[in-house]
Amino acid sequence: MQKSKLEPDRGKCACGRRKKDAYVYIYRSHQDRYLFHRCECGTEWTEHRMDVDPAEPVSSDEVIEVHKRLAKFEGSIAELLEQHSPN
Repeated sequence: MQKSKLEPDRGKCACGRRKKDAYVYIYRSHQDRYLFHRCECGTEWTEHRMDVDPAEPVSSDEVIEVHKRLAKFEGSIAELLEQHSPN
């Protein structure tokens, strides 16, 4: 009988460290945001995100929702951004 092949943990680097512990450098252009990640082992990867248009109005409901989520959140900014990434 063959052993099943487990899918690699997407939350971990190839070295076994957690991806959310990697260093994050952010570059913003006029329309996009790039997050450059670097693990302690030297592995690097980049995320591309579409930026929100700051000229677009934000509803009061959206502001309240953000405050509710932030009030409950405990962690780093990198963890906060990763938690709600579209990937």
